[in-house]
Amino acid sequence: MRKVFQHRLAPIIGIARWLMPLMALLAAWFMVFRILGSDWMVDAQYEYGIFVPLLVLGLLWKRWKDLPPPITPTNLGVFWANGIILSSAVILSCMIPLAEANPDWRILGIIASCAVLGMSCASIFLLGGWIWLQRLAFPLGFFLIAVPWPRNAEKGIMTTLVSWNTDVTIEIMHWLGEEAMRQGNLIIIPAGILGMEEGCSGIRSLQGGLMLALFFGEYFQLTLLRRLLLLFVALSGAMIGNIARSSLLVMVASLRGMSAVSAWHDFAGALVLLITIVSIVGCSLLWKRNLANHRSSFWMAGKTFLLLKTSTLLSFSASLVLLLFFTLGTESWFRAHERQVPEALEWDLSPQSDPGVMRVSIPRETLRELFNPVGFSEKWQGAGGGQEQVFYFRWPQGRMAVQSILAMHTPEVCLSSIGMRLKKQLDPITVQNKGVAIPFEARLFEQNGSSIYVFNAMPLNMQLPEDFLKKLDDSPLGRLKSLLSGRRNRGQRMVEIAFWNLPDEGAAKEELARYIRKSMIIVPHGAIPKETGKSP
Repeated sequence: MRKVFQHRLAPIIGIARWLMPLMALLAAWFMVFRILGSDWMVDAQYEYGIFVPLLVLGLLWKRWKDLPPPITPTNLGVFWANGIILSSAVILSCMIPLAEANPDWRILGIIASCAVLGMSCASIFLLGGWIWLQRLAFPLGFFLIAVPWPRNAEKGIMTTLVSWNTDVTIEIMHWLGEEAMRQGNLIIIPAGILGMEEGCSGIRSLQGGLMLALFFGEYFQLTLLRRLLLLFVALSGAMIGNIARSSLLVMVASLRGMSAVSAWHDFAGALVLLITIVSIVGCSLLWKRNLANHRSSFWMAGKTFLLLKTSTLLSFSASLVLLLFFTLGTESWFRAHERQVPEALEWDLSPQSDPGVMRVSIPRETLRELFNPVGFSEKWQGAGGGQEQVFYFRWPQGRMAVQSILAMHTPEVCLSSIGMRLKKQLDPITVQNKGVAIPFEARLFEQNGSSIYVFNAMPLNMQLPEDFLKKLDDSPLGRLKSLLSGRRNRGQRMVEIAFWNLPDEGAAKEELARYIRKSMIIVPHGAIPKETGKSP
């Protein structure tokens, strides 16, 4: 009777040996895609990340077809692999609630990606031993090319590349006999002023070249030396191509006027990209190796799945339960806190309708770098005769909220890039109006002998009265407090107002308060005026 019972259970046990590891791995990868997805969807610099998983599958399939016969790992190896699977699941589970509270915190995506790769590599080791892991580790690790870089590191690299690109472009213009001088990240020529924004840094070309070089190096199974040479071709091609593109646009502006730049901008970028791709693919084809294929190992994996030990199945089962528990628990945690929050006071700024007020058009590239906010920018002549200008942007709540990304676009960074010099940090000011208090940071800049008072605020959306004077804390401790208090993804505003040539700090702060009183409106909860909701 017992043998008959075991015989009937055998197919179910066989299915479980396939299904449980597969479900655990799929759940882990899904969590990582969810954490990284906000950057892939809203940051133009990482749009390619959506396609990287498909490239990973392609590389895995190519390697999978010619794998050698599997080697059964030792008991000690199985023990360590099970430990890696469980510890990776624990780490990834901890990232789920943190990422829900802080979707813009990129270090979480890096940790989560490393955890799921550890889990996947341990699974491959259990299936085929070290010999399989050695051949499949790089195709799996290729996924890291889609993981967004830490913001501070990214910003530092972009700033360095923009500065270097600007200097080299100006030097090339001098070699060609053209007049050009630098002011911040601006290139001043007789025909006008060209801005070298972050989109012109070349970092996207670098990332694209790096991805293509790594992919084709693995796809054609190049030697280590040839892979390094392919990386050199990709990175040097991207850098030189970006400088050539910038120089071409400056030359076009000098010869045909500023209006001709827009017609050449996209064409020059596409040409550089095409040349880089052709160079990488050409070198890859030239250097590829013709290797003999082993027999197909697809069904070998099925057999090794059936040989997985009970301890391994328990590790996968525990990992799946842990991931599901943290996912459901995270949603329950935040919903329970959100039900306790009373209706918040909602406010907005509306554009002015006075004569002389001019709407300022913001380049699409700049909006993409700022993750496509809604809002407006306008300038006008102030009462004292000096120019005044406001930028007002708003990002909605949800998993696409940018929150502390705005810390990377502070007045020091943005205004210094157009030639302004920070002269003094002023005392902050809190402007109160209609029951709302907005805390502004204040700075005094100088440009060509003119004084510019700049006020900047980045309040959260849907603030309660007790939160008005709280500044967003994007430190690790502050982010942990957001999780413990059940606050997530409330969205962000940015208000930045600049006043030129006012007599003193007091006059600038009075002008700031006047503008806020005039432009602020109180709106129903969740409602945004249509005019403000338009993209500038």
